[in-house]
Amino acid sequence: MKKACILIVDDEKTVCETLSEVLREEGYETEMAFDGEEAIQKIEKQKLGQGPLGQRPFDVVFCDLRMPKSDGLKVLEKVEELSPETFFIVITAYGSMETTLEALKKGAYDYVVKPLIFDDILLKLRHLLDFKKLNVENRLLKDSIITDQFAFDNVLGQGPEMKAIYSLMQKVAATQTTVLITGETGVGKERLAKAIHHQSAQKEKNFVRICCASYKEHQLDQALFGEEGSPTQGIFTKHDGTLFMDEIGDLTPALQLKLVKLLQAGLKSLRLIVSSTKDLAKEVSKQAFREDLYYRINVIELKVPPLRARKNDIPFLVKYFVRRLSEELGKKIKYVTDETLDVLMNYQWKGNIRELQNILERSILLSDNDTQFLNVHHLPSELISQTHDTAHYNFKEAMRKSEIKHIQWVLEKNRFDKKKTAQDLGLSLSSLYRKIEELAMPIQ
Repeated sequence: MKKACILIVDDEKTVCETLSEVLREEGYETEMAFDGEEAIQKIEKQKLGQGPLGQRPFDVVFCDLRMPKSDGLKVLEKVEELSPETFFIVITAYGSMETTLEALKKGAYDYVVKPLIFDDILLKLRHLLDFKKLNVENRLLKDSIITDQFAFDNVLGQGPEMKAIYSLMQKVAATQTTVLITGETGVGKERLAKAIHHQSAQKEKNFVRICCASYKEHQLDQALFGEEGSPTQGIFTKHDGTLFMDEIGDLTPALQLKLVKLLQAGLKSLRLIVSSTKDLAKEVSKQAFREDLYYRINVIELKVPPLRARKNDIPFLVKYFVRRLSEELGKKIKYVTDETLDVLMNYQWKGNIRELQNILERSILLSDNDTQFLNVHHLPSELISQTHDTAHYNFKEAMRKSEIKHIQWVLEKNRFDKKKTAQDLGLSLSSLYRKIEELAMPIQ
């Protein structure tokens, strides 16, 4: 079986060499280029069979966008022209989204964020190459969909908030530790639970979800613990694998006591993951939730922030859902227009990721078969009107965006020399760093 061949393109020599060394240690064949022109030459030679990696195109290209001679977008154009089967992955600074979004629209498959986290890249690469091996029919099979949807790198975004959660998830996935997932409705708590299950040793076993808010007490009692004096068994006794108890804060006091006793005795072959939209610590202080149960389920807590608190994840999520839903619905949509993305970025998303997915699914479903980019007119009218109001009347947000745009422009003009940028802005260097932190801008 041939090893995957990968081209790494970045004008930072250390980035190229370090990533190349990591990938070679994992068994991949790599080539490096330190500017766009060199990258284009290597892509052309490789396609013609004149490159060092044999007569076949590169499987994956990791490419920075800001480079001398020819930029990353020119490299992407050449890949799309000569080798459309190659996966093009942008190397970017988190938050520097403008050119990254342009690359996504022009055909880039995904992006990775500096500073590079090699474990994340290796995981992404494994799933990507597995995905590449599958034909269209196989990709619709259950196992393929599970692999793509529940890989940690594909779950809910790539920002620092979610990467911290993924890091914890990787540590607990291989254990039997009970996990508590908290966050608003629609942030993806069940998705995280399934991702943990599908990365664990129990992935071939059952994943059972039960929503504690959806049953009457006696129904939930019977489902979980079985019926006394009857051969009927409950989930805790008849299942192995993973049990996901959604909205555990809605358990009645009697069932909380039963669960405490069960956990004290220990679970043998069943892994427990629980979730809550309620603040369970506050519920404990109000004596609405048992303190001993709280400490037994809260071994590891994953706090999922709402989508409005991490808006830089929206372009990634839009790309992911558009790609997956378009395939499922038989459409040819690649991405969304700039104007559409502005609307999606400015919306408050009270329903979080679930709402975003539903709106994209509705928009894709109602689009024409020849649509390639979702436009504003594909979106629900109430979403556009709310975004219009927010965009035009939120003065504080408008000022923040203006500051970010101006500082980013001066940084780019000075090739990210922060000392020179601070001088041009009439600030001290420490004041510039404080301003960057205050505006939640990326520091390159």
